[in-house]
Amino acid sequence: MILEDGTGQGYKARVDGDNRLRVYSVIEDHITHSSENEGNSYIWTATADWGADKNALWLRNDKTSARLAIESISVSPAAVCQIEIGVGSGNTVGGTEVTGVNMNLGSGNVAEATCRHTNTNCDASAGLTIIKTFWGAVQNNRVDYKGALMLDYLGEVGIGLITDVGSTSVTITGYYHE
Repeated sequence: MILEDGTGQGYKARVDGDNRLRVYSVIEDHITHSSENEGNSYIWTATADWGADKNALWLRNDKTSARLAIESISVSPAAVCQIEIGVGSGNTVGGTEVTGVNMNLGSGNVAEATCRHTNTNCDASAGLTIIKTFWGAVQNNRVDYKGALMLDYLGEVGIGLITDVGSTSVTITGYYHE
């Protein structure tokens, strides 16, 4: 059996002995697709010496028409530290503003989210703690949610540093999923 394309170009499809069509595909992460096609993938990051028991980075989805899918959260401490990642809603905005950077540099889209570092008005565990662990020093410790952690409108995620470890970088990457 010979299958021909439907465009009239005369291309033939290859079929094996079990009548399976031979195909090729490109697999692309959702965050890459969102960045390339919609210009809606963002990164929020801050580096500071927060001290002990501080909410290092806090992010809230302010977009009413889409969920904010969290791709990953990473923490790079100067020393071994205990961290806590929590989700919730209803916290008061405080701290220093962190602007989300669009990962598609050709897109003019701006993240519809509020992000702060050193937000003393909220606690990463005020809602639901999803991770509380120790992470290694001078390395990029990362949790890959692969978009499974979804923030609805006004949903929040916070990363708290329980121990004082000196200068630490905290990063959240995410994209809008409509």
